[in-house]
Amino acid sequence: MTTTADTTTADTTNADTTTIDPITFEVIRHRLLAITDEQGATLAAISGSTHVVEASDYNVGLYLPDGSVAAMGRTILSHASSMAAITRSVIEDCGRSPGINPGDMFIVNDPWKGTVHAQDVGLVAPIYYRGELLAWTGAMCHMVDVGGMTPGSFCIDATDSYQEGLQMPPTKLVDGGEVRTDVWNLILGHTRMAPTVNLDLRALIGANNTAVRAMTALADKYGARTVRTVMANLIELSERRLRNRLALLPDARLHSKAFLDNDGGLARSSENATYEVDLVLTKRGDTLSFDFSASSPQVDGYVNCAYSGLMAGIAAALLPTLAFDAPWNEGLFKPVEVTCPDGLICNAARPAAVSGGALEAGWLVEMTATECLSKLAACSDGLLREAQATPAGGPDKFVLTGAGDNGARQTYVIMDCLATGGAAYAHRDGAWTQGQHNIERQKISNVEAVEMDSPLLYLWRGLVADSGGAGRNRGGMSMGAVYTVHGGRDVTALNSAHGWEVPNSYGIFGGYPGAQNTRTVVHGSDVRARLAAGTIPSVDELSGDRPVMRGRQGLYHLGDDDVLATVPQAGGGWGDPLDRPAAALQDDLDFGAVTPEAAVRVYGAVLTGDGRIDAAATETSRAAVRARRRNLPAELPLPEAPAGPRVRVHPMGDGLDIVEAGGARWVACACGCVIAPADEPWRARAALETSRDVHAFGHATRLDEGLELRRYACPGCGSLKATDVVRVGAPHPDDIRLLTADTSGEA
Repeated sequence: MTTTADTTTADTTNADTTTIDPITFEVIRHRLLAITDEQGATLAAISGSTHVVEASDYNVGLYLPDGSVAAMGRTILSHASSMAAITRSVIEDCGRSPGINPGDMFIVNDPWKGTVHAQDVGLVAPIYYRGELLAWTGAMCHMVDVGGMTPGSFCIDATDSYQEGLQMPPTKLVDGGEVRTDVWNLILGHTRMAPTVNLDLRALIGANNTAVRAMTALADKYGARTVRTVMANLIELSERRLRNRLALLPDARLHSKAFLDNDGGLARSSENATYEVDLVLTKRGDTLSFDFSASSPQVDGYVNCAYSGLMAGIAAALLPTLAFDAPWNEGLFKPVEVTCPDGLICNAARPAAVSGGALEAGWLVEMTATECLSKLAACSDGLLREAQATPAGGPDKFVLTGAGDNGARQTYVIMDCLATGGAAYAHRDGAWTQGQHNIERQKISNVEAVEMDSPLLYLWRGLVADSGGAGRNRGGMSMGAVYTVHGGRDVTALNSAHGWEVPNSYGIFGGYPGAQNTRTVVHGSDVRARLAAGTIPSVDELSGDRPVMRGRQGLYHLGDDDVLATVPQAGGGWGDPLDRPAAALQDDLDFGAVTPEAAVRVYGAVLTGDGRIDAAATETSRAAVRARRRNLPAELPLPEAPAGPRVRVHPMGDGLDIVEAGGARWVACACGCVIAPADEPWRARAALETSRDVHAFGHATRLDEGLELRRYACPGCGSLKATDVVRVGAPHPDDIRLLTADTSGEA
């Protein structure tokens, strides 16, 4: 079976086609956005949840009567498609019974009814105006716990969705303005954190009430017909803007593959399975086709995502990359077709376990889509600056439980893992602690609040040197943290991460991957003795037992003398690290963004006795590395250079071009070396170096035994053109293939 994005295609035939003057259109457009801002402010003010007020893991929106997104909040992008799917599920499931009437609100957290996982709880409400359905409004947030096997409801050991807590299909929570206490109590009866979830539910209701009042006032002022027309026209505007942009880009087939590592206990069939999210993106004319058919089958563990998670990942990649200046609404999904058979890791069939999917398979959908869309944008001089290396991969979840002063167990979610370094661009480095790519307005844990509310004491929190992917432009630094338990009783921690033995944050056009997730635990340390002596020790200085950590560690105990240190992933680099200017590298050293050891090992620098960069010696050293690369073997020889003048057609990044010469098109390096015909994979003719020493590429220290890293360099000048993570012995990646009118898009 093939699923398509038709489920997110607007049917606006019921919208009026009244002509709206431009001033009125703009006034109403901005008012709709302001309403979503007011919704978000209401939700955050009432909730108090760390997921809402720190991680901004929520979203709100306004929808046409058929559920099409007309305006959405700019918080977490992965909810952009989810809320529309939830609204459509409510319309389909509840229209006849129990009925949809003024004052109703419907709650949903079923991953096969629109949410990404059960912890994302959505509440939607119809907005009636003078007896007619004007629009829908909705609000969604990640709740700290909805039951299941594990506090926080990330159920690492689950083998099906029935073990992952309460999952509600569309259910009427508010009936004609009155809360149904039976449903309310049912929800609170399934969570370990009833007081927090109680406030979250009130916050969702408050956000919707804010929108109902504001939309009613807007219809009072301008008329329901005018408001609906503006909403429909906004969708048409966004579709037209995206289609126009796509039409200017060359037709191409792009390929990206991301690996989901598992290091024990997750897959019952294989202790060391490594799964794939595989995307072939085909751009033709003004359309985009996302094909995930080659991805791994769904697995027993909790890493799968349902179709809603797949669409969430696509939305999080598409909106900021190619639709950065368009209103974010349903129109952006109209040029999109999605193919992904049921039963794959990124389109799992019920009852697959999916509680981790938002941060696992769904996250890698975003990674692959971002890589493909960025490489597509990099084939245009006009959009090159919008392309980026792959952003930071999924966070290392940190959920803490422990008994409070009253003896009751509490659950705390620590958000420091979101302070990731941003990916590099062609024209600049990635931003330090930019945060996750799919969260527009993000905060992280407040140190004082964490220490006041939870049994944790911070020993250190700060920027981590070498965490950003190396390159001519490097990825931004991530923020690491070191904690010790302080004053807790019966404290357990849950950690779970991918990107543990796989670099998920790939570099681009020769850039290196960013840091992998890293976690260190020291049991029975001498931290209290050192603190009593007046020193704050580093992790390396502590004595104690250091157990081997796994990516998906699951629950483990932490005592008063135990220390936990974490470093999250960071974005990848752009371009050959040897091309980073010596002055910029010296600034990195002065600030502490790059260590002296990495400056020599990764960037080819030569340092003087006082640790400064010797610019002349560095250039000599780098020239020797490039010369060595030129002598590396290639699978195929270079083609005979075409005779006659060359005409540049368009770029492939900022180091390769498509040129026309001798009646054919070629892939050529900026140095002038013609590497391959444009209709074949160019890597087979590039100088190749294969390695499993992941440390040679940056901050990482572990690599899955089934993977290897490859560097492809121009045989003419020795500059890196690609750095890839592949399975051992796999064919050369074929990431960008330009299409002509007579090509099918097949590799």
